[in-house]
Amino acid sequence: MQTFNYHTHTVRCGHAVGDDEEYIKHAIQAGFKTLGFSEHLGYDGWDDPQERIPFLEVDAYFQRMYELKEKYKDQIDLRVGVEFEFFEDQLAYLKDVKQRCDYMIVGQHARNFDHYYDHGCNDEDVDFMAEQVIRALDEKLTKYVAHVDYFMLGKDDFNSRNAQAIARICDAVNRNDAILELNLKGMKYGKKIYPTGMQYMYPHYDVFKIIADKGCKVVFGYDAHHPKVLLERNLEEKALEEMQGLQLHFVDSLEL
Repeated sequence: MQTFNYHTHTVRCGHAVGDDEEYIKHAIQAGFKTLGFSEHLGYDGWDDPQERIPFLEVDAYFQRMYELKEKYKDQIDLRVGVEFEFFEDQLAYLKDVKQRCDYMIVGQHARNFDHYYDHGCNDEDVDFMAEQVIRALDEKLTKYVAHVDYFMLGKDDFNSRNAQAIARICDAVNRNDAILELNLKGMKYGKKIYPTGMQYMYPHYDVFKIIADKGCKVVFGYDAHHPKVLLERNLEEKALEEMQGLQLHFVDSLEL
C-alpha cells in the first residue's frame, strides 16, 4: 500500500467534515508516513463557500497547518499545501502562494470563476482544461496533477479529440518530471454507460490507458474529505482491479 497521501482536505472548503487532527490521527493509524493537506485554494473575487476556503482565511489555514506539522513531527511527516486551479490572470497570486507552502497540486475543476467542468463540458472545454494544466506545469507551479479525468463528470463520451488533449497533458507531465493522480474519491460517484462500455466517470479507464501508454508516473490520491477515508486502504486494490490490463507506472515514494 502507498505510504503517502498528498490529497487531503479540511472543513474549511465547505464540503469536507472532521477536525484537522482527526485526519492526522487516522493517517497515522492507517500506516501513512507522509500526509499532505491540500485545501482548495481561495481566490480574491471567487468566494464559493461550498467549494473552497475563503480568500481571507488562506493565511490562517497555513498558520494552523504549520502548527500541526510541528506538533506531530515525531509521529508523521506533515506537508502543507493547496489544491489550485490555474487561471492566466491569477499567475502572480499563484506564484506568491507557492512561496508560502510546501507544495501545490493542480486540480482543474473550472474554466473560470463562473463555469465548473462537472456542470457541463464540451470538447472545447476539455482542450481549454488541458492548456490550463499544461501551463500550471510549465510555469513550475506544481509537479502533481490531480484527477485529470474530472471533466468526465460533465461529458457523456470520451472521444479522439479528448484523447489528444490528455496526450498533451501527459507530454507536459513527462517533460516536467511530474506525476498524475489516480483519484480514489471518484469511485464514490459510481459508474456510467459510455460508448466504450460501463465504467467510472473518474478514474476513467480510457484516460488511464493513454497515461499508461505514455509512461507517466502515477500515484493514488485519496482526496480525503472525511478522516475515515484515510482508513479505507482497500480502495487502492479496488482501483487497480478497475484498471486491469494497464501497465501503470506507480512510484514508491514522492517528494513535492
